[in-house]
Amino acid sequence: MKKHYLTVALLVGFFAINNNVLANALPHSPSPAPKKESHHIPQGLYASPQQAYDMITKDDKVILVDVRTPEEWMFVGYTPLAKIMLPSVMFDYSQMDTKQNKPRYMPVPNANWMSQFEEKLADLGGNEESKIIVMCRSASERAAPMAKLLDQYGYKNVYLLLGGFEGSEAKDGDKKGFRIVNGWKNANLPWTYKIEADKVYFKKYGVTY
Repeated sequence: MKKHYLTVALLVGFFAINNNVLANALPHSPSPAPKKESHHIPQGLYASPQQAYDMITKDDKVILVDVRTPEEWMFVGYTPLAKIMLPSVMFDYSQMDTKQNKPRYMPVPNANWMSQFEEKLADLGGNEESKIIVMCRSASERAAPMAKLLDQYGYKNVYLLLGGFEGSEAKDGDKKGFRIVNGWKNANLPWTYKIEADKVYFKKYGVTY
């Protein structure tokens, strides 16, 4: 009986340690994990915008995935270095966000995101072994969940782009609330407002306007 309890204890300890390791950056991750645990991804891989840029420009097989909305690409900007532009969430403009009670339109998850992603990945000659970097506005609400989803489908070489495309809000000063801290744009990396028809996403699902 004691051996049984010992075995259970060891297993519980193993999984606890394993989960703790997964929640933090791996030794070969370019950057440490974010402070907020909700922003951690199971792959344990994180990259700053500059690190991501270096990875992309040094290896043309690295795939940057932008999961923001078409509106963001058009009005906020995007980087032409993104090879897959596929929104994980769209918005229902007929109602406000009643789920999280936020001052915004109702978010509607893209239920077909994974299948659409794998189609685009196959077109690029990629697979589960490909090095993938996921980017959203600030790396929290959309990029991290998509990295977790990719992990469930066997994609272990996935990096979270820290700061996302726009970066974080300033906490004080004249520009308090503006997204001027970190992020791809604030690092002065390549970006544009001019969307390309052969690259951006065209709506095929969902929301009735």
